[in-house]
Amino acid sequence: MRRALIVAALALAACDDAADDAPVDAATPDAAVADATAALSVSGHAFSFSATGGPIGGATVRVLEAPDLSATTADDGSFRFDGLPDGSQVTLYLDGDDRPPIQTGTHTLAGEDMERVTFQAPDFSLYNALAAIVQLDPDPGRCQIASTVTRRGNSLYDEIPGTHGEPEATVTIEPRPDDVDGPIYFDLVRYNAIFPSRMLTETTADGGVLFLNVPPGDYTLRAHKADTVFRDVHITCRAGFIVNASPPWGLQAVEGGVGPRTEPDWQ
Repeated sequence: MRRALIVAALALAACDDAADDAPVDAATPDAAVADATAALSVSGHAFSFSATGGPIGGATVRVLEAPDLSATTADDGSFRFDGLPDGSQVTLYLDGDDRPPIQTGTHTLAGEDMERVTFQAPDFSLYNALAAIVQLDPDPGRCQIASTVTRRGNSLYDEIPGTHGEPEATVTIEPRPDDVDGPIYFDLVRYNAIFPSRMLTETTADGGVLFLNVPPGDYTLRAHKADTVFRDVHITCRAGFIVNASPPWGLQAVEGGVGPRTEPDWQ
């Protein structure tokens, strides 16, 4: 498992974690779904978005739409939920006293298991220190939204070092609140040195994007670039939460774009 050291980054956006492609040693849910006929699973990893990086073991992952469900992450950060009904919505969130509350995007199960759902979770020290870079004064009654516009075929599980963002894309939030702050895109010094810049009007090869102090509600993030098709991301914004729709279940290019990396794109 690889974790790049982030220099001058905001702890709400994309980073360059990667994990081995080995089978997941899944955590076991602490409660069963009531619908015994359901057969789908959701699995993934929790990563620490911090200077030290690495997996988050021993944390509790919960399902917003099924309050009785929980799973404990294994030492490698992996978790798994089984028996989820086909067609149901799933929003995962991570418990922990040493980091701000964080959740994934909201996904609808559609006939197959959902794998590699990831958390990129900052600790409080990094969140507080680096939020100052964008002069963020977090409103406790609102949420902070982040995602990564990601190249086709890339994710946090890439073995090739370097960035995995799709450059020259723009991102919108719908419906757009009147007073939302963003989009703010991430500039790229090198693959492990990024920072949010209000001067940018589109993504760099980092792919990171922020919307800050968003009122609670349901939203859709959409990425836009000529000759490129991206997966939309649905967001359930809850007061006090970070929502980080991270790869590969973020704003993923599914057609066109610059395509997968074949060699490092940094110097």
